[in-house]
Amino acid sequence: MPADNVGFMPIVMAARVSSLHETGQEREKEGAMGRANVAVFSALVLSVAAFAAEGPLLSFDQVFPPAHQRQMGLHKLTNAEKEALRKHVEALLVVAARAGAERPVAPGEAPGRPAKPRGANVYAGVGRGHWVKENIGRGEIILLEDGSLWKIDPLEKLDASLWLKLSEISVLESNAGSPGYNYLLVNTDDGEKAHAKYMGKK
Repeated sequence: MPADNVGFMPIVMAARVSSLHETGQEREKEGAMGRANVAVFSALVLSVAAFAAEGPLLSFDQVFPPAHQRQMGLHKLTNAEKEALRKHVEALLVVAARAGAERPVAPGEAPGRPAKPRGANVYAGVGRGHWVKENIGRGEIILLEDGSLWKIDPLEKLDASLWLKLSEISVLESNAGSPGYNYLLVNTDDGEKAHAKYMGKK
């Protein structure tokens, strides 16, 4: 190896080490900034609930930027109407902030997501291949071929009222139904769906 190259190698290695060190510092800074942003957002949300009574937190133009007011027709409102709308939106923000801050998180539950059903409410046969053995109370209770009993969400009882015996059913987990109705029964024969609560085996 030429003598010039031998002298040049330590310089190259030092430059690479320095570059790696700087990259690591940049990643640490990005991570710290991300954590700081989350903390700032949380503090802002809580401040809405904590200080709403002390006076307006947001002006009408902050809630509805002037560039968008004309698109939404808000430029036609009187000052009194704008203030009433601003107060209404601010009140909704306060309710949302308080609900998020006060709602307890159940063990094993991710923030913002309902916990999955546990214990006796867990159904091991999730998936396709099921069929209606009996429709009880015109959609109030559905009995499947494996003996599983399902209480249909009252808001969706009408959807299951006409399900016939031997109709093919798929059972899916779902968090979109009423509280406690953590499963979705899909009638693959007619495409109707209904959220349901697993009641155990008959």
